[in-house]
Amino acid sequence: MSKALLSRLMGRIKNIVGTGTVTGAETQWLQIKTATGRTNDRIRRVHNYGFMSRPLVGAKTYNLFIGGVTARGITVNVEDERYQMELQPGELAVLDDKGNLIHFTASGIKIKSASKIEMIAPSEVSVTAPKVNVTAASSTFSGNVDIGGNLNVAGSVGGASGKFAGVTVETHDHDYIDDNTIRITKGPNKQ
Repeated sequence: MSKALLSRLMGRIKNIVGTGTVTGAETQWLQIKTATGRTNDRIRRVHNYGFMSRPLVGAKTYNLFIGGVTARGITVNVEDERYQMELQPGELAVLDDKGNLIHFTASGIKIKSASKIEMIAPSEVSVTAPKVNVTAASSTFSGNVDIGGNLNVAGSVGGASGKFAGVTVETHDHDYIDDNTIRITKGPNKQ
């Protein structure tokens, strides 16, 4: 084998694996600048099943180049050290540059949203837990609400129709006994 051919072969072997920096991104394709300074416009982005991401410009890529030709390659991994967090052994996290986070910890799953969380289901959403705590300045339910147990209310209860269990609260009559005399009031608190 000639020295020139051997040199070309060694160059190709060295180029099979390489790093780069994202200079442009779509979901399936990246533009990268390789560690050698070459810009590649259409490097195929390989995603793990069930997980997709679109990296930001400046993220680091790890690439495989078919036959050692840097014009034909795929990116097998992208990392961005600007948006990472420290994890404990066995933990994992899904996070982005906006501050959204799903963090799997030894004590449970923590979800943090930078704005709002939207859940869409075609039939129902089911939550099974011994206790559910909701802390909010205001909560809105549209549609019917069924409660299978007791309802304890610390504040007032009201409604547009003023009806509870078929009784119009503001105008129904009360019968009560006072000094062995049956009295009837008109509406709550009216005699």
